[in-house]
Amino acid sequence: MKYPLALVSGVFFWMPVTYALLPIFPYSGPVLFTAVLIATCALSVAGILLILFSGEFVKPVQRHLVVPLILDLLVVLMSGVLLALIGGSIPRGIPESCWAGWAAGILLLAPCSMAVFYVIPADQRVRSVSIALTAIMCVPATIAMFILVRDFPHGMFESALGMMAIYWIACMPVIGICYLAMAWNAKDG
Repeated sequence: MKYPLALVSGVFFWMPVTYALLPIFPYSGPVLFTAVLIATCALSVAGILLILFSGEFVKPVQRHLVVPLILDLLVVLMSGVLLALIGGSIPRGIPESCWAGWAAGILLLAPCSMAVFYVIPADQRVRSVSIALTAIMCVPATIAMFILVRDFPHGMFESALGMMAIYWIACMPVIGICYLAMAWNAKDG
């Protein structure tokens, strides 16, 4: 259970990894934005599938709480691949609906993670702190989702970018650290 949880944390460090790679590839920002998201999301999908098929769950009903995160990660991964294929990189002429679906998928990673933290066999304190921190990180995600849904009919994706940037840069790494703490304290067997 430890290594799959560490893999799942990958997508939550997508933006810091992108910023870390920018000095190495200074003129590749838009390409890095997409490529790093696709790579980290693929690692997270592999990790969550390993968790799903492990025998670590006490009750079979708990296994179903992992499925929303799997579906959300698959949506983010496929949207990222589609965006890369359509535009070659993120900022080129991509329809607002593709952007909105991709952004909504990333924003839903926080609430889906709360369900995963609930079912992972780990130390109760670490689980409680992870759930509480993730619930706090859901606040900017919820605000950004509200703005995104409110302004989508008007074709204004940009109005949600500020809150999404806060979520991408500050909140997602906190959730990733929670996954790493859960991996460190996960109970095997």
